[in-house]
Amino acid sequence: MIKILIVDDEDYIRQGMRYTIPWEDYGMEIIGEASNGAEALKLAVRHKPDIVLADIQMPVMDGLKLTSELGALMPETKVIILTAYGNTENLTGAIDVKVSAFLLKSADSHKILETVLNIKKEIETEREQSKKVEQLKNIYDENRHLIKATLLSRYLLMQISYSDFLKKAEKIELDINGASFSLVLIKCNYNNEKLAIGSFIHSFHDYQPFAFFIRDHLAVLILKTHIHALAKTEMDELLPGILPLAFGNCIVAMNQLSSFKDFPLIYPILVQALEHCFWNSEAAYTLLSPSDKIITESAVNTYPLESTLISHIITQNISAINASLSDYYSYMSGKKVSRQLFIDSIRRLVVLISAITDEDIDILKINELIDEMETPKEIIDLIASLAIPSSNASASHSQIHAALKYISEHYTEDIYLEEVAKAVYLSVGYLSRIFKGETGYSFKEYIHKLRILKAQQLIRQTNLKYYEVAEKVGYKNYKYFSSYFNKITGCSAKEYRSLHERPAEA
Repeated sequence: MIKILIVDDEDYIRQGMRYTIPWEDYGMEIIGEASNGAEALKLAVRHKPDIVLADIQMPVMDGLKLTSELGALMPETKVIILTAYGNTENLTGAIDVKVSAFLLKSADSHKILETVLNIKKEIETEREQSKKVEQLKNIYDENRHLIKATLLSRYLLMQISYSDFLKKAEKIELDINGASFSLVLIKCNYNNEKLAIGSFIHSFHDYQPFAFFIRDHLAVLILKTHIHALAKTEMDELLPGILPLAFGNCIVAMNQLSSFKDFPLIYPILVQALEHCFWNSEAAYTLLSPSDKIITESAVNTYPLESTLISHIITQNISAINASLSDYYSYMSGKKVSRQLFIDSIRRLVVLISAITDEDIDILKINELIDEMETPKEIIDLIASLAIPSSNASASHSQIHAALKYISEHYTEDIYLEEVAKAVYLSVGYLSRIFKGETGYSFKEYIHKLRILKAQQLIRQTNLKYYEVAEKVGYKNYKYFSSYFNKITGCSAKEYRSLHERPAEA
């Protein structure tokens, strides 16, 4: 309902307007009457009318002064001035205080209603426009991060110039001010981008981070480092919150950046460094400064090595196969080839091996497994298992059961695939292949899922503190436990306990 306040020092005029017009039939109601502007202002503040019908000449406070006061306090309220006469002075004053309409006090009820309905229509139009603006604002607010991320992505990929970037950044209120920055790239192994971004923002909270995904599985973090440097000590401290979401050791950071202007030049260097991370698997991450040089591979020709390996597989010369694999690995690691180039060569080998061996090799599944492997050694072990058939291949199901039994007995320890393979008399590469096929998880994923499953049981069934639960399921560092718990369950251990709180005993 549109709310109306009637203001006039003559009682019969107020009563006449109130009772001669069926306001409610038109979606309006009279919420009060006042005999002067001061009294009307108090009522207006209390009841917030949409329309005020006010006499221009009144004691204490006249209609124009009332309109001026209402304009300051409630600018959305419309005022219709009632006057017994009109002159230039009144008209000028009405314009100054933004009167919505003029009505002669002698106007009949039809004319009064017509004028008020016109103002009502204005109000409804303004409200509809305001609603649309609010909806657009809400849409913008909901997508503010995406809009900023899109601009940064286009800038890093050199799709827009620095000057255009600055103009657009100002329009969308993207904060690019700062004396020192770090640019961080993390290749993720986690498909929930929203939770990953939330986790990175939480981990790097002290650096006022802006985090986003520039493409599938590749997260970019922009950190302000003028207060807190991102040195090795800080990275080691932050690692437990980052590593569970990272693909292997694919975490690269460039420090000592003084301006966003350099970011498009730095970004491809970091992408290149990211491709080389897996040759340095002993390091959990890579820290760079602008003066560091990234060594790119010189001319690489893997075909002779691939050909030699295939020829030995054909003859089933085991020692020669092992020697060829060793030469192949040494050549690739020596050249520090990119992961993609390495994977391309490996995939060629898989196709060739599947064509010359009797083993039924599912190339698509093998390629999926290769994509999930985090180190070159894992991949070479896989190729070795294809090149040298396992003598125990027919017993894969019993071996997997033995492996799972071994894991269930040792999951609280630092346990590795090589250790399990040795315990069940299989090669590392062959166990890796059949493990994924039988369980649906990689070895590493399975260990963490098992630990978190056991942690959930302990949280539901005991009152152990969270760090005690972490220790009991094999996590010596509570931060790692917390990060893996969030990743696997989608909530914190505390939230999980509150959701599964046991009812108090009577």
